[in-house]
Amino acid sequence: MVAAAQSEQQARDLIAQAQKKLKSWSFIGPSNKYEDAAELYEKAGNMFKLAQQWTNAGDAFKEAAKLFQRAGGANFDGSRAYENAAKCYKRNDPHAAVASLREAITLDHEGGNFRQAARHFQEVAELYENELNDSKGAYDAYEKAADLFSADDSPAMANKCFLKVAEIAADLEMYEVAIEKFERVASAAVDDNLLKWSLKEYFFKAALCHMCTEDTVRSRQALSSYCGMDMSFESTREYQMLKGVLDAIDNDDVDQFTQAVYDYDKLTRLDSWKTSILLKIKKSMDQDDLR
Repeated sequence: MVAAAQSEQQARDLIAQAQKKLKSWSFIGPSNKYEDAAELYEKAGNMFKLAQQWTNAGDAFKEAAKLFQRAGGANFDGSRAYENAAKCYKRNDPHAAVASLREAITLDHEGGNFRQAARHFQEVAELYENELNDSKGAYDAYEKAADLFSADDSPAMANKCFLKVAEIAADLEMYEVAIEKFERVASAAVDDNLLKWSLKEYFFKAALCHMCTEDTVRSRQALSSYCGMDMSFESTREYQMLKGVLDAIDNDDVDQFTQAVYDYDKLTRLDSWKTSILLKIKKSMDQDDLR
């Protein structure tokens, strides 16, 4: 408690020094005093962190970012300060963290630092997804991150974000978007020896999304296409399950569907996303039975 109180007092002293610096007059010009004050606010932010006063710390870093901008220096300094503010706000105010990261993104864009902007968009997406329960916000932010990683020639990071876009799109029942993204990543992986092992996963998820469209003819065409892209896919358990599910849909046989899923799941546990998509497919079969 004593250490925290001392850190808090040091932070407030630093802020007082920064405010005094801002009120001062200098022959050199205003830019230096803004930069000096920004650095004092950054130090105050770090002291607030030691005191575990996360909102005060975030506010101090945000003020530092604004002062770096007024100093007319590199956008990097302002972006970094907003990023530090976001890290503090994440502790108890994810909305404020998103707002700070968006300010950082603006500076990243102005400075042509697209990879940093992409990384910040990815952080925004994760906050929407994990803290704010905002699927559409996460979808938009992951898509922007993926596009910027692509523009920065970072295909691995872009594909990671495209996969998140695909999964969230499917959750939002935007199946055509999900299919396009999964197939895009799969196409990029076909000729990459380090990524080929992931192909069956991408094909599996894309095929499930195809089935959600209730177009079994197109779904079978997709399966055939995947086998053409990767000759080994037809021998996988994923292919066998997908074929079994498609047969069950064609036969309008819920028991056959359940058996195909069970046979796969008993050896390879289905994750929550796949389980959710399969439940949507089963629900559509149940609804067909009621018509």
